[in-house]
Amino acid sequence: MKYILIFAVILNFLMKKCFANDAHLNLISLLDLNYPLEFTFEQIYQSDKLNGWMVIKGNGMARTEFAPPNNNLIVADGKWIMFYDPEIDRTTYIPLDKGIFKAFLDPQSLVKDKIFNIKEIRSKNKITFKLDFNINNGNQKIMLYFDRTSKNLLGWRLYENLNDFIEVNIINYKKFKIDNKKILKKIFKLSVSDSKVGMEYFGPYNNRKVKKVLGGGRLNQ
Repeated sequence: MKYILIFAVILNFLMKKCFANDAHLNLISLLDLNYPLEFTFEQIYQSDKLNGWMVIKGNGMARTEFAPPNNNLIVADGKWIMFYDPEIDRTTYIPLDKGIFKAFLDPQSLVKDKIFNIKEIRSKNKITFKLDFNINNGNQKIMLYFDRTSKNLLGWRLYENLNDFIEVNIINYKKFKIDNKKILKKIFKLSVSDSKVGMEYFGPYNNRKVKKVLGGGRLNQ
C-alpha cells in the first residue's frame, strides 16, 4: 500500500548503533526547529500521485489524512502508530518504540538510538540528509530535504531499493497551532465521531464519503 508515505517500509528498518557526527546532530537540530508542523503534500510513486495533509507535533505524535477518495488515517500518539481503513473498519497497531519513523517524529530519540550512515549535503538552495540502510542487502535509504535559507522541511524520498522510490513534496507549510484544547487532545488519536463517516477528520478536505464494507475488516466475524 504505497499511499502510506514512508511509514510501512521504514518501520521495518532495525536501528543500529553508530557514533554521533555533525550531520547527525544537524539533522536533529533541523527537525526540532521545524516541529510542530502542519502541511499538505503530494506523494509520487511511479506514475501514481496522491495528495494529503499531515501534522507532526513532535514527541512521537503525528496525523496523516489523505485527499478523497482515499479515506485512510495514520495516527501516531507517542506510543503507537495506528493505520485505520474506514471502509473495512480495520485498525492496525504498531509500537512506536524503535525505528527511523520514531526518529522522524521524535528527533531527540536519535540521541539514544542513533541512525547509521548519515550524510549531509549542502547545495546553493538546499540541505539534504542521506540516511543509508542495508537491511538484507536491500540498499534502502531515505533522503530528507530542507530549504537552506528558511530551514523549512521540503519533503523526502524513500528508496525501497536502488530503482524503486516514493517521493513526498510539501506543498503548503506552516507552523502547527491550535488554540482549541479539545481538538488538540483528539487530533493525535483515533476518535469515534457521531457522523456517518464513523471517524473524525481534521484536515482540509470536505465532502468526504466513506462506503463501508460490512464484515470486511473485523477479525473473528
